Amino acid sequence: MWPLTQGAMAEMVDLYRDPQVTEFLVPLDEDGIRRRLEDNSRSWTERGYGPVGLYDRLTRRFLGRSGLHYWPDFDEVEVGWALRADAWGHGYATEAGRAWIEWGLKHLPVDRITANIDPANLASLRVAQRLHMVPARDDVFHGRRVVVHAAFRNPPPHDR
Repeated sequence: MWPLTQGAMAEMVDLYRDPQVTEFLVPLDEDGIRRRLEDNSRSWTERGYGPVGLYDRLTRRFLGRSGLHYWPDFDEVEVGWALRADAWGHGYATEAGRAWIEWGLKHLPVDRITANIDPANLASLRVAQRLHMVPARDDVFHGRRVVVHAAFRNPPPHDR
């Protein structure tokens, strides 16, 4: 994993060209990807975290992206993932998400890490479930309805 900066432009353009991948993502053209990569660099400089590129350990092939992002509108840190379609179903999103949640809850002054998931995105809902994230609220994110899932530093007690 390496910080996702301008050096990943071609890989990100390729990722965002696949309509399967972008079905539940904010659509980005090349200018949007460039701005996003600039924002990522700024996040790493200012906050010490941000999105990273995910690469196959053996082949070094780009698989997608994952990482943490601070949303000032919600005062929340979100974990996210987006993988090439041919990388789906291998546990990469779960592995990356778990690592980011553990790191974030250990090193950041937050009581939870969230994930904004479109209710029709069954694959990401399954990842959130494997990460022991629970639905926290319904919201609107980038103009789309989402269910905000959360992983808590100190999980709330279960109703009995």
